[in-house]
Amino acid sequence: MNIFELAKQKLKKFISKRVNLFLSRRVPSNYQHKLSSRNIFIIPTRFGFAYLLFDILLFLLGTNYQNNIILMLSYLLASLFISVMLHSFYNLSQLILSSPVKQFTFDKQLAHFPINIKVSKTHFDLNFQLAEQVDFSKKVKLDQCNLGENKILLPVLPVSRGVHNLGRIKVFSEYSLGLFITWAMLDFSHQLVVFPQPKKLNLNQNYLAEFDDFEQQSNVSRHITSGVDDFAELKNYVIGESQARIAWKQLARGQGKLSKHYQNQQGNLIWLKLSAMPSAQLETKLSFLCFLILEYSKSEHCFGLVLDVVLSTGKDVANNSQPVKIAPNSGYQHQQNCLIALAELKHSDVS
Repeated sequence: MNIFELAKQKLKKFISKRVNLFLSRRVPSNYQHKLSSRNIFIIPTRFGFAYLLFDILLFLLGTNYQNNIILMLSYLLASLFISVMLHSFYNLSQLILSSPVKQFTFDKQLAHFPINIKVSKTHFDLNFQLAEQVDFSKKVKLDQCNLGENKILLPVLPVSRGVHNLGRIKVFSEYSLGLFITWAMLDFSHQLVVFPQPKKLNLNQNYLAEFDDFEQQSNVSRHITSGVDDFAELKNYVIGESQARIAWKQLARGQGKLSKHYQNQQGNLIWLKLSAMPSAQLETKLSFLCFLILEYSKSEHCFGLVLDVVLSTGKDVANNSQPVKIAPNSGYQHQQNCLIALAELKHSDVS
């Protein structure tokens, strides 16, 4: 690398840092943005600059030869230029955009971030794209945004497992006549949580863990069983629990929304442990765990998760080597908590 390339990289890094600092002050992060003169930027396109240069040449030519017809033509083109600039700005102005912060997907599977658009008039030629990680996403074009509420899905293809900050969304348009490009750089604090790709296991093998200190259990269930469980008690319904567990009779009697809890006839707890997975590769182990989590959740079994690692909090990684434990539970929310723990696991966190 020569001195010119090094200087170019440093200059590019410096400019990028200053631009990001300016945007963070001018257009701070929010789940909803309303486009206005504060967050809309506008500049002529290449065609716009060529048009302006041609108009200036006409003006100089008309002035030099004192030709009123050429001067009138240059004034007409200049007024059109200004009118198009205003139309371009107002085409993007007053848009109200909102989007959820997080989306979940599996590795190598396409995710879609919904962007809700609320408008009070018709807008044309709206384009949406990730501003920084362009390789992650494709441009989405909306030819006409009608009055009321509209929705687009911004596709994002993850390149690896983990939690990815997607950065700002660029909303831009070259309406009308292509003389100007207007754009806004909006930060919705988008995070893409990428779970491991599920990899099928032979469920007849012993892949579960044994713990003597977990809930006074000396053994754990070693297979996905479909036996009948004994009814244990009624508890208040928690969002994310299976609808099949709801006590409908009690609900009809006006006793509130309760969920049925059962005790396994075998008296064993199911624990899934990272080190028990049959592979030397961390990603393969996580893929196996992901498959087991989905299978146990599908069969509505109560299970816990143990990761022999320390999860990073984003600041400092803890020095202790205590395994991360998610207590046995069931339901959709428990499944999501387990999958998120797998996604947040880093190679540097393995004890």
